[in-house]
Amino acid sequence: MLSFLPPLALLVSLSFSHLSHALSTPVCNGHAELCSRKYSNITFIGAHDSPFIGDSPADNQALSLSAQLSAGIHFLQAQTHTNPFKTLSLCHTNCFLNDAGPLTTYLTTIKKWLDANPNEVLTLLLTNGDRLPPSNFASAFKSSGLDKLAYTPPTNSLPFEKWPTLSTLIAAKTRLIVFLDYGANPSFVPYLLNEFTYYFETPFDTTDPAFKQ
Repeated sequence: MLSFLPPLALLVSLSFSHLSHALSTPVCNGHAELCSRKYSNITFIGAHDSPFIGDSPADNQALSLSAQLSAGIHFLQAQTHTNPFKTLSLCHTNCFLNDAGPLTTYLTTIKKWLDANPNEVLTLLLTNGDRLPPSNFASAFKSSGLDKLAYTPPTNSLPFEKWPTLSTLIAAKTRLIVFLDYGANPSFVPYLLNEFTYYFETPFDTTDPAFKQ
């Protein structure tokens, strides 16, 4: 004797089966297909001068740092300088024009967001406007706890094809890739990577349309 599930019961059963499959499928940066892709083969949406929030001429962003990250920004750029009180701060051009607070506070916000979002991988690019030694930055990373989440490559110049996948970074709990434009020294702070070893920036003030980029 054959028995059949009522249509509603069958629909509920299929719905729960689909939900169970969706919940069991890992996602990385919001997409399952990114988990098996190498970090070096992914485009990250970025925020230039991410700490400078407001509506003054020296500000660049309208959303808080946490809101930027939750909106999908996964590449953060920030300028640093030493303020008059000798604190390493986030300053736009100089600390008299716009001082967005200590680097440690900024990094702590990133740490809290990463803790709340365990399947996300972020990139952080810091500019070293005062050409400070990397130990100054390492102190801020240690104070915020981000040093434990920062990725250290196995070599000083990791080839494009050798970068780990997002799922590997997530499993290893090294979900933050940090670049420093000047002063990086992997012998002293191995997770502060030299920006220009890995990528280049297009010219900011080129006015010649024939200039080859």
